[in-house]
Amino acid sequence: MTRFFLNFISLLVSLPILAVGKPTTLPANLAGSMMPYDFSYTDSKPIWPDSLTPVYVARVARHGARYISSPKKLEKLQEAISKATAAGTLTKEGRRFSALLESVEDATGSQWGRLSEVGCKEEVGLAKDLYTLLPGLMKKARVNAISTYVPRVVMTMCQFNHELTALSSDINITASEGRQYSYLLRCFTADSLYSSYRDNGDWKKVSEKLMDSIVSPEPARKILGALSGFDNHKFRKLTLEMYDVLQSLTAFGMPAPTDEFMSAADYKACWEVDNLEHYLRNTDTPLSSLAGKASSPLLARIIADADASLNARLVDMTIKGADMNQAEAPGRYDANFYFGHAETLMPLLSLMRVPGCYGDSGDFPTLSSRWKDYEIVPLGANLDIIFLQSPSQRTSVALRHNGRFVAPMSGALIVPWTDYKAYLTELMMRVGAK
Repeated sequence: MTRFFLNFISLLVSLPILAVGKPTTLPANLAGSMMPYDFSYTDSKPIWPDSLTPVYVARVARHGARYISSPKKLEKLQEAISKATAAGTLTKEGRRFSALLESVEDATGSQWGRLSEVGCKEEVGLAKDLYTLLPGLMKKARVNAISTYVPRVVMTMCQFNHELTALSSDINITASEGRQYSYLLRCFTADSLYSSYRDNGDWKKVSEKLMDSIVSPEPARKILGALSGFDNHKFRKLTLEMYDVLQSLTAFGMPAPTDEFMSAADYKACWEVDNLEHYLRNTDTPLSSLAGKASSPLLARIIADADASLNARLVDMTIKGADMNQAEAPGRYDANFYFGHAETLMPLLSLMRVPGCYGDSGDFPTLSSRWKDYEIVPLGANLDIIFLQSPSQRTSVALRHNGRFVAPMSGALIVPWTDYKAYLTELMMRVGAK
């Protein structure tokens, strides 16, 4: 038996002794950005009439479900548990939480930050979903895909592309990864000004204020006891560290967290702080527009790639006529995929003013009622810009975020590409993009 299995059995056996009644599973959506992709809300049918034909799709995607990013995510809790043990204050709940941390390490092995089996299954489902929505386009599609150098993102791209090729042997995919794409897909590290803001910006004071007002110190105190030298502020920080672990469990196949270590209300408060931090660090806000400016190169690239492919398609039609399957104009793709991170999508979605992904209010304590990270960047999150052409070659676009069609601009769900491109260009100009 592995240590993980023994620890897990120990956790289950002792539940009736330590809990009043059966523990209740905590709300899945409050795992926030670590929530696995929810396919139940997918709009699987086209919203465009038969008179419009899909001719191109741009997809920006976050990697799928993963293991906890690194052992450092556990270190602060392990250090606190060691201090409590030495001081003789560690509680029964603390010993059980310590066993949970050991189970996490055992289940992870050497897979820190890697795509999990849950994530691989997500990508299979996501590829099938795109293919089902656009069968005429994807069956013989020429695809260009790029990703960041991070292994979980590379594997996400490979898993997604592999499933597409399994669905049709006529798909032609070119894929590449590397640091050369960081300025597009890792703007949160490549843009030094934005990176500095993410590390030390004014958002920290706002986040800490909310933490001190709504996060309870009790979950951490419950496992550590009255540990000398730990004030309520420290206990609150450790409660958030507990949340970081608990929210990640289902993403790599461990049982969903229950109210054994914190109540649903405590869990929700932690999510609200985590949600606010994601918003403040990774989107355009009243505090800063650096996120949108840093993401502008990616949006400009998406527009340029789309125009290049549409123009090449027009050349093919001129030369080859109706026999588009044999067309080979240089630079022509039927799809461009851009694989990155939550921190790739959040700035981009904010810059593009995708519905539900942008908030312009400074009322930060109530943000969670308007901006929800689990709806915006769950694991496997994606944005599709679907290009449609009429018989007269007029090009329109539809926008699909996490499987749901949304309005590209205020009003209609399908808009002319010329209008939408002008709208996006204006948004880039507002944030000072060059």
